[in-house]
Amino acid sequence: MKKLCVFILTICIISLCFSCGGGGAENIRSQTLVVAMSSDAITMDPSAQNDSYSANAMLQMYEGLIYLTPGGEVVPALAERWNISPDGMEYTFYIKRGVKFHNGEELKAEDVVFSYTRAFVSPAVAHIFSDIDPATIKAPDDYTVTFKMKEPYAGILTALCHSSAYIVNKKAVEAAGDSYARSPIGTGPYKFISHTKSDKIKFERYEEFHGNKPYYKYLEFRIIPEPTNRIIELESGGADIVYDVSPNDLDRFESNSEIKLIRSYDYLTQYMGMNCSKPPLNDVRVRKAVACAIDTDQIVKAVWKGLGKTATAPYASEIRYSMSNKLKPIPRDVEKAKALLKEAGYEGGLKLTLSTNERKERIDMAVIMKEQLKDVGIDLSINVLEWSKYIEMLEKGEQELFEIGWSSDTPDPDMVVYPCFHSISMGPGGNYVFLNDEKLDNLIIKGRRVLDGPDRQKIYEEIQEYIMDLTPAVFQYNGEQAAGIRADITGLSLSPLGHHFLGNIKPAK
Repeated sequence: MKKLCVFILTICIISLCFSCGGGGAENIRSQTLVVAMSSDAITMDPSAQNDSYSANAMLQMYEGLIYLTPGGEVVPALAERWNISPDGMEYTFYIKRGVKFHNGEELKAEDVVFSYTRAFVSPAVAHIFSDIDPATIKAPDDYTVTFKMKEPYAGILTALCHSSAYIVNKKAVEAAGDSYARSPIGTGPYKFISHTKSDKIKFERYEEFHGNKPYYKYLEFRIIPEPTNRIIELESGGADIVYDVSPNDLDRFESNSEIKLIRSYDYLTQYMGMNCSKPPLNDVRVRKAVACAIDTDQIVKAVWKGLGKTATAPYASEIRYSMSNKLKPIPRDVEKAKALLKEAGYEGGLKLTLSTNERKERIDMAVIMKEQLKDVGIDLSINVLEWSKYIEMLEKGEQELFEIGWSSDTPDPDMVVYPCFHSISMGPGGNYVFLNDEKLDNLIIKGRRVLDGPDRQKIYEEIQEYIMDLTPAVFQYNGEQAAGIRADITGLSLSPLGHHFLGNIKPAK
């Protein structure tokens, strides 16, 4: 009898353990917002990155002094207000008091000075802030930061909204040294837990956050490169939000009331770049031949299937002074392409390699271009790389042709033409076409110095026309974001910047 009682008691304890364990796991899932994206963040260190996947993750845990809303308005974040001198050369920011970093330290002006000084000399992003004099960044007191400009720059406030200008904790960075990205510290609504490369990034709600606290206690980014697998996770409830919905999966939302599709035009221009520093693409005739061989309309219709629109200019229509509604796509002209190749000394054809990352749409575009280029005697090889390896290759200038998108971090055109086409930005700065043209450089700098208005518009129209003539790239597609979300949650607002704040997500009921 005693053995029977012990046996029954043991069974009860085991059952209770399983019950509690299952309930605990279910409870954690209900408190976790799961977001699936196609590629991993390269780093969690603001000053070491300039890519949208890193920015998407960091937006949840860091803040800047100011913030750019999805509508393009600059609003206070860690700064409660700011002043600009009448000549536009000196800026003063007044920092909110009582803001705590995730390690419990109070935000002070010295953290801002440290963060800015660090970012303004970083190879990845220094070009964004090149008109600020780093030596003038000062903290007159614990809650005031000032700096001076080398030259007036019309887009400086929007530039300071860039993710590389997020504020880090000076003590945490100095203590961690080169390993800081593995244990980052911010002031945002979520604090960092862990980052398993190519798998997931985990965050936990920061209970001492100075603003409105998120509904969900945990936030998890899952890296799922294959687009249909992301949708399957959304349909099954394994993910609450998915980014980069493939055009091939759009119809799945029409037949499933448990998931919703959110669409919004953004600042992205997808393009096939050409390395202007390497033969044979250092010859503009070869670049123009490649452009004439490609039918961008066919590519956009075949691959994007109604998402976005065909690009006609170096940047999207949502960005100021865009000529996308005035210019037309370069028409496909096989005979002209052949004639240009012959003139350049390649009558017998040539071999080129087009590199891309593993995003399906880019691979699909590459496959179509391979067939189109074959018609003019260009034998195209396709090289697919993991995202971080791909960016590393582009920065080193090892590519010939490459497929990529540039999503501006502001509606100001300087944030496209300066990083993508000014010679100072070659490599890590974003000029992956390695274009080095003195006339273009001078025009870009001129555009920075003039305040918004008709004169500035004329400059940027000339810049766009000149870039099209230089043909460093074939501009193919202006982006339209497509994100999937479970029907039982709400609060997702897609930013044209391409990275989206998740602190407002909550159950629909």
